[in-house]
Amino acid sequence: MHRPVWPPRGLAGPLMVLPCVGLLLAFAYWPVVRGVVLSLYGNDLLGEPTRFVGLDQYVELFTDPDPRRALLTTVAIAGLSVLLSVGGALTAVLPLRRAARRPRAVVSVLLSLPFAYSAAASAAVFAGLFAPAVGTLNEVLQHVGVTGPEWLRSPGWAVLAVSLATAWYEFGFAFLVLLAALSQLDQQVIEAAALDGASGLRMARSVIIPMLRPSLIFLLVTQTISGLQVFTQVQVLTRGGPAGSTSTLVFELYQRAFGEALPHVGSASALAVVLLLLVLLVTAIQFGVMRRWA
Repeated sequence: MHRPVWPPRGLAGPLMVLPCVGLLLAFAYWPVVRGVVLSLYGNDLLGEPTRFVGLDQYVELFTDPDPRRALLTTVAIAGLSVLLSVGGALTAVLPLRRAARRPRAVVSVLLSLPFAYSAAASAAVFAGLFAPAVGTLNEVLQHVGVTGPEWLRSPGWAVLAVSLATAWYEFGFAFLVLLAALSQLDQQVIEAAALDGASGLRMARSVIIPMLRPSLIFLLVTQTISGLQVFTQVQVLTRGGPAGSTSTLVFELYQRAFGEALPHVGSASALAVVLLLLVLLVTAIQFGVMRRWA
């Protein structure tokens, strides 16, 4: 007598992925659907949805100067932080290719430390560096005869300060990815290029960096997505100031939903949908452009 086989043939695979699919539906896709629905409704004093308003809140976003300014600030911070984090990681990892094993291990651990910190802890360190009166950075500049700017009180310098804090937080991850990619490069290609006379900058520009393109594309896409969602650095360093100059889309979303006496959940949800579409658009453009480069 044969025992029935469980799970039935053909159902084992779907049953194994069912928990993962359930978690994705509950914590990834359902919040998106719920956000879209909330963006089409007004809300009462407690933030609960009330009447259907259609696309009115989206129209308000495009006519309100605050979201437009937050969009420009977000793009500026994301672009600058990605350039600094990926460019800095690439610059740091290339010399390690020819370093001895023990110094290379020590330097790798030190440079990957930012990846071990939380965003809040990292931003708190930069708050101490950029403090207007007693900041470490301005004290160092003063010792060499330079008067440092008011980093967190001037709009331009504040955007730069937030970008630097974001880049430092993302640097550790970018460094680890490129370090792992560097260790997997085809050494025969590198040796052949060396026999042909390539060395130094020529080797890096013509051989190493082209071989690192897949990892660089991965970093540019993921770091851009992260940069477009920057919030913690703004919250810790500037709280959107001075005069709203460092308010990003996520910070503006947070203020509308939780930072005001009267929460505007519908408007915040509309802003979240706009941010999602922006991330999808930028990612699609990046893949379209970088496909040729890869």
